[in-house]
Amino acid sequence: MERISRYILVLVAIITCAIILPKVYWMAFDKPIRVPLVFYSCTDDDFMICSTEGKITFKDTRGNTYTREEYEQKLPLMYTRQLLISGIMPDTIKGVAMDMHELSRARSTFRFNPEDLNGPQTKLFPLFESESGRANLELPDDYFRISWRMEFINSKTNTIDEEKSRLFSAALYKKGFNFPARQIAGLPTTLKSCDEGYLVIDSSEQLFHMKMVKGNPFVVKVDLPDGLKFRFISCVDLKDKKYYAYLFSENNEIYILTQDEYKLVKLPVEGFDPDFCGLRIFGDIFHYNVIVQSETQMKVDVLNYSDYQKVDTYEENWLKRSERVTGKIAAVIFPVQLTLSDKNSDYTNFYSEFSAGFLWILVNLALAGIHLFILIRRKAKLSRHILDLGVVTFTGIFGFIAVNFFQNKFFD
Repeated sequence: MERISRYILVLVAIITCAIILPKVYWMAFDKPIRVPLVFYSCTDDDFMICSTEGKITFKDTRGNTYTREEYEQKLPLMYTRQLLISGIMPDTIKGVAMDMHELSRARSTFRFNPEDLNGPQTKLFPLFESESGRANLELPDDYFRISWRMEFINSKTNTIDEEKSRLFSAALYKKGFNFPARQIAGLPTTLKSCDEGYLVIDSSEQLFHMKMVKGNPFVVKVDLPDGLKFRFISCVDLKDKKYYAYLFSENNEIYILTQDEYKLVKLPVEGFDPDFCGLRIFGDIFHYNVIVQSETQMKVDVLNYSDYQKVDTYEENWLKRSERVTGKIAAVIFPVQLTLSDKNSDYTNFYSEFSAGFLWILVNLALAGIHLFILIRRKAKLSRHILDLGVVTFTGIFGFIAVNFFQNKFFD
C-alpha cells in the first residue's frame, strides 16, 4: 500500500512539473513576436506599418519612413479625431467629401478569436421585440431554446409559455425548419441600435432568420448553395446596416449575409482557419481592412467598401515558437509540455505538446544515468529501483525530480 501511495504521489508530481517547469521556462526566456500595426492608406494607396519592435517606427511598403504626425495624416479615416483637433483633416479624399456623419456611419470594427468558437456556448436566449415603439430595447421576462421545438421559459417562474412556444414553433415548421437547432447566433444585449433577432441553423444545415415583430414571429429561410455549411456565425450591429453577420463555412471561407436581401457574399480572403487564427476587420468609407493572424503569419487583405473586391494584400511571416532557439532548447529539456489552458480555446483542460526530434531522449537517458549514480552512491539495491529508473527514462526531468523528491527510502 505504501508503494502504491508513493507512485501516486510521483505521478502527481510528474504532472505538476510538466505544467509548471515549461511555464516558468517560457516566462523567463520567451520573447513574444511584436506584430506590427498595418492599415491601408486611402490617400497613398499603400500600407502604413507601425512597428513596435524596439523603437516605434512608421513606414510604408516602399521603405519610406514617417513621423507620428505624418503617419496619422496618411490614415485620416483611422485618426479622424486627432486630425480634426490638429485642424489638418482634409475636406475631401479622392473627390469624396469628408462628412463626419457619413464617416461614422461607414466605420465598423469586428474581432474574432478562436476561443469564440472553441468555448462554452449559450443555451438560452432573450427574444426582443423588434418594433416595440420604444426608444430603447427592453429585456424580456422569458428566454428561448430550440430543441425538439422552440420553447419560451419564464425567468421568474421557470415555467414554459405554451402559447408562445407553439406560435413560434409553428412559424419555424411552416418555413421548413428541422428541429433541433444546431446553432443560434445573435446579439443578446440591449446595448445595440436595434434588434434584428437571430440567425439559426437547423439540424439539416439550413439557415433561417428569426425575430419577433409586434409579438408575432418573423421567419425567413435563406437560400444556400448546395453543400455550403456554416460552422460559426457572428452577428454584428453596423451603423450602415449593410449586412447581418459574418459566417464561417466548414471550408474556412468567410461570408457576409446582406441585410434585407439575404444575399450571401464570399469575401476574397484566404488562409483563415477559425480554430487557430484571429480575425480583425476594420471598415471605413473606402475599404475594409481584413487582418488574419496565426501563430506564424499576419496577413492584411484590403477590400473595396462597395463591392468587397480585393484591392491589395500585405503579409508578414515569422517562425513559430517551437522553431525558434528557445523552442528548440525547450524541446531538448522537456519531452512534453502540459498546460491547463490553450490560447485557442476557452475550455480548461489538459493540453499537451510533445517535443519534436529525438534529442530529449538523450537528455532522459542522461538523467536516468545520473539517478543510477545517485542510487549507487546511496548503496541502494538496484533491483528495487528499476521502476524509478524507467520513470526517469520515459519522463525525463519531470520524473527525475519526482522520484528524488518522493524517494524509495522505505525499501532500503
